[in-house]
Amino acid sequence: MIRRLKYHEIDFVKYQKALSEACQLSDFAQADFLNIVSGKNWGLLVYKDYEAVMPIAWSKNFGIKIIQMPALCHQLGIFSATDNPEVNLLFFEFLKNNFAVSYYAFNKDNVFHREIQKKKSYIIAKNSYEEVKKKYHIHRRRNVRHTDDVKENAEFNNKIDSDKYIEDFFLENIRGADKLSLKKVYWETLMRLKKAGLMNIFTVKYKEDVKSFVAIYEGEQANYLSLFINSPQLENKNLPSIAIDYQLQQSIESKDFDFMGSNVPSVASFNERFGADAYFFSIICHQKLNIIRKIIKLIFTKNR
Repeated sequence: MIRRLKYHEIDFVKYQKALSEACQLSDFAQADFLNIVSGKNWGLLVYKDYEAVMPIAWSKNFGIKIIQMPALCHQLGIFSATDNPEVNLLFFEFLKNNFAVSYYAFNKDNVFHREIQKKKSYIIAKNSYEEVKKKYHIHRRRNVRHTDDVKENAEFNNKIDSDKYIEDFFLENIRGADKLSLKKVYWETLMRLKKAGLMNIFTVKYKEDVKSFVAIYEGEQANYLSLFINSPQLENKNLPSIAIDYQLQQSIESKDFDFMGSNVPSVASFNERFGADAYFFSIICHQKLNIIRKIIKLIFTKNR
């Protein structure tokens, strides 16, 4: 009932039709986005004749495919005209039984009638900026005021294409990527998304030095905080709040704003103080030892 399609086997007309008719938010599942963040290292799980579709992406380690979310891709999951928990579970079981999965995130609109590991994100629904700001925590409203210090010393800048100084700031301060080669992959992916018109990037300078780097994936249905990098040395501690407030002023009237989640308490608190609402989405997450065991099992089954 569910079949796997490699990249070259995908009927992209049917795939786009399934996404356009889906009841779930499908920004990260768009082919243009996945082609940039994954190349052709992605494919589909398909239910019937594209009645429901589930994109999956992978990396290769020693020639073995391991399912994981591509860089800057927050949620994928199942896309269908009506979210069906029974069909969702079929996809879930197919994925777990047939692949070695490192990390996979379903979208927030996929419902499962069983206990599955969850991750939290935060979202602000589109509204006038004035109405959104009313929901800021009192301290956040104070944080985002443009004091004389901010007016005199802070500068917002979206001209970064040929600025080596900004690239160096990015490579030095990005977290979650230990190796320089991986950090460069993130930078190059960001630049390709920006060139394609899918990523809005700006910096906040303070006294001529970059202090915050903000990358927003501009989906058709919402805007997503893809990367938010701040200098560990902030003379003005309010700059991160001012950076997010600046983005909300530009876009919250036309699109929802998704912080793209974090289970880190300090980050969650930062998001909540903007009046953002929490939501949960299902994930599959396996440690390295479990992945190795699954690979061995799959190889044994295949060769039996």
